[in-house]
Amino acid sequence: MSLRWRHVLTAVIAMIACVSCGSDRLTTGDENPEGRHAVSSEMSVSFPVPSFHHIHINSVNPSRALDWWATLWPAGRKTTFAGLPAFSADGIYLVYTEVDEPPLGAFDPERRQSIPQSPFWTTGPSTDGLALYERLTALDSEGTRFSFLPVFTGPDDKSGVPHSGLAPFGDQLLTVSEMAARAASEDDDAVRDRVSGQDFGYLVDPDGVLVEFNGNAETTDLFYGHTHFWHEQPLCAANWYVEHLGMKLPPRRDPDTQALAERESHQPCEVEIGEVSYASFLPMGQFRSPIANVRLANAGWMWYPRQCRDGRCGADLDRPLSPSRGQVVDHVAISYPDLDPVLAHLRATQVRILDGPYPLGETRAVLIEDLDGLAIELIEENR
Repeated sequence: MSLRWRHVLTAVIAMIACVSCGSDRLTTGDENPEGRHAVSSEMSVSFPVPSFHHIHINSVNPSRALDWWATLWPAGRKTTFAGLPAFSADGIYLVYTEVDEPPLGAFDPERRQSIPQSPFWTTGPSTDGLALYERLTALDSEGTRFSFLPVFTGPDDKSGVPHSGLAPFGDQLLTVSEMAARAASEDDDAVRDRVSGQDFGYLVDPDGVLVEFNGNAETTDLFYGHTHFWHEQPLCAANWYVEHLGMKLPPRRDPDTQALAERESHQPCEVEIGEVSYASFLPMGQFRSPIANVRLANAGWMWYPRQCRDGRCGADLDRPLSPSRGQVVDHVAISYPDLDPVLAHLRATQVRILDGPYPLGETRAVLIEDLDGLAIELIEENR
């Protein structure tokens, strides 16, 4: 669950189609409706790895949201970005646009997903999960502001626990088969090893953003400790972000020499979904395979398979992911020192452009869309 480079990418993966283009201008979504799926595996990226900049939220009451985040994370501060209300911590912003009506895409605690579900899943801090839980419950014993979602510990658990450290297997993520094997080989008084450092739980902010916290007493506090997404094919998503936006796959370790080496793109990337595992915010368990992550200059992002499929959530929710624009989480933003080479690469690879380039405060930006509909703002830092 944490983004501190501890996850192991286990699946093999596949090529996305190569698309070439000779256009001299950016391609809009109307001009290239299929461009979101294009990957040019023959074109190398000639610009630096981007930095995570912000998450942009549509809110009916930004002041209320800022107060909530300031209580959750006292080390952060209320501020502005490009004239908009914002919360900043560890160099990352939550940026707000005030809207008149509650937008779509708020997380529904009863239905266990955002309605409709975009590729954005959750963000939140790496921190001591138990300490955070105890602090917030002391501040809000009735749970009116900070209500912890149940974390389910197995397929027979109907009520859940407020954070995963209370699960029978402690800080481990186990498939149903692994849980059964452990239960058969251990007695009821078996001592559980709690060595991975995981103790995660979930809250929902006033606008409907799902917030995950994760870590133990040894965890270094980090406001944006993890930012997670859903994708139809997570390994293909990782390839896309590397090919088009210059992010990096985590290095692999040579099994013979133990030396770290650059990881090649996932081939093939369309692979079967694995068995569900627990603990999970979903009572029916969570698909955690295949899982993919990429590194930015200052953070990491991680993708999991879309959870609502094959009847798991009912016919009304078992649907493809929805575009994020106009939802509670409207888009995420990354930054580059210079947008010109990035724009040239977008032109060459026919990435779907939603808007721009356009002025953004004292700089400029462009808004694109990824292969499953997540809007991404690319900001020039030093203009």
